[in-house]
Amino acid sequence: MSFKNFLKSEQKTIGKATAVIAVFIVLSRILGLVRDRLLASTFGPSVELDIYFASFKIPDLIYSVVLAGGVLVSLLPLFSDYFKKNKEDGFRLINSIINAFLVILILISFVFFLFTPQIVTFILPGLDMNYLNQAVNSMRMIFLAVFFFGLSSIFSTVLNYFNRFVAYSIAPIFYNLSIILGIVFLAPSLGNMGPAIGVLVGSFLHFLVQFMGSLSYGYKYKFDFYFKDILSFFKLLFPRIISASASQVNLLVITALASTISVGAISFFSLADNLRFLPLGLIGISYATAIFPHLSKSVVEKDTTLFKKNLKKVFQDILYLAIPVSILTFLMRDLIVSIILKTGEFSTYAVSATAACLGIFALSLVFQCLEPTILRAFFSLKDAKTPAIISIFFLIINFILSFSFIEMIRNNTSFNNFISDLFNLGNSDCPLLIGLVLAYNISLIVDFFLLAFFLKRKIGSFDLKEFFNYVLKLLASCLPLIAIALVIMNFFKVETLFPSLIEFTIITLTSFLIYFLFTLLFKVEGAETIKNKLTKILNKGN
Repeated sequence: MSFKNFLKSEQKTIGKATAVIAVFIVLSRILGLVRDRLLASTFGPSVELDIYFASFKIPDLIYSVVLAGGVLVSLLPLFSDYFKKNKEDGFRLINSIINAFLVILILISFVFFLFTPQIVTFILPGLDMNYLNQAVNSMRMIFLAVFFFGLSSIFSTVLNYFNRFVAYSIAPIFYNLSIILGIVFLAPSLGNMGPAIGVLVGSFLHFLVQFMGSLSYGYKYKFDFYFKDILSFFKLLFPRIISASASQVNLLVITALASTISVGAISFFSLADNLRFLPLGLIGISYATAIFPHLSKSVVEKDTTLFKKNLKKVFQDILYLAIPVSILTFLMRDLIVSIILKTGEFSTYAVSATAACLGIFALSLVFQCLEPTILRAFFSLKDAKTPAIISIFFLIINFILSFSFIEMIRNNTSFNNFISDLFNLGNSDCPLLIGLVLAYNISLIVDFFLLAFFLKRKIGSFDLKEFFNYVLKLLASCLPLIAIALVIMNFFKVETLFPSLIEFTIITLTSFLIYFLFTLLFKVEGAETIKNKLTKILNKGN
């Protein structure tokens, strides 16, 4: 099979689609880890790195608010309706959305570039004004990437509809490679503008891959501007804008508060946030992306039974992987951060601070992995209003908890010392950052349960007794996993890179083997499926 045909290959089943997406997510996340390691090594927990991470906040907010944050989940069900009736109508819808997006973005760009200095001082109140120009230039450069990511997300709808997930999944690889090249070749002379330029070039490549993929299915650009199509789309998008905006505003609050804590606080949070996206992307997003077209088509065909069957199966598959991964991430948080980030300017203290943030993220990782599928279930039903309302509660809860935890930790010496001792942070302001991360993760958990409650009311419950029994079996299987992981960790006390990699590999492989054997013992459905697939592979080999 040629590379061109490989890009065009179709993944008809949820399992095949998930596998393809997961493989490329792993590759992309590995490159993302290399990217973060290079950032940590080159800049360390510095003002420059804080500026680089903070420069994404407003562009990400605009990206979400304007269009792209909800385009796939809002546009795919609508595109399915249009395309099923008439191919030309489907592509007319795509062109109308593209042209509306371009008009809106040009207007916003003018305002953004005019007021960038004021925006920077608003989201970074603790920034030394000597770095203001650097922050302004970095944010403007990264903002330009919004244009290409917006277009990319529109064309990803076409690829998802046709179950072509290869081109869709390979795009982030080009993005991360571009940033890595920017760090290696441009950062020595341009500082944090090096990776910022990499972001811009990478966003263009991200768009180009998906645009070229869409051309093969009959897409042609035309200057269509049908207000009826645009209005239909924005009726679905508007509630999603609220949801996406709430998430980004939450991150803005954390960034602003972190900038007042200490230099490096934004970097610690952002690096830990990036690390938790490896399992979240591999498990949560890959399954959610793969099932979304199937859910949308089952709604169009009014097949409620198939809708619920697919949803339940994906929930079980996600839980089978997410529960042990979240436990191991918490147990090995220091080891993981040390392997990936402890290099160059990134000190032992920086490792401990980032690992503490990652440990808090691990506590809510199971819920984070399930939430993308729940959201796509709502969007398949063309209900973006419910998630939007819940996201506002998420914003309010996080806002209240963030300020409450900071005040509690700041004014309670005993609690401050407890957090410092628990995560081996020493005497520093880092417990205040841990309070922010804890508030954010509690809010994520509350957000998940609200979504699950209202989805149950909308589609009717699953067999909850069977579902809880399934979860209990998984939790019971994790007990020996925890025991074996702790035993192995006690044998490794060295901090050099190579032994750490060996320790991580041994703990991961041994723990998952024990977990798999116990899930087989408890007759967990996911384990039986894996066993059957492994048996087929071995039989083919013989």
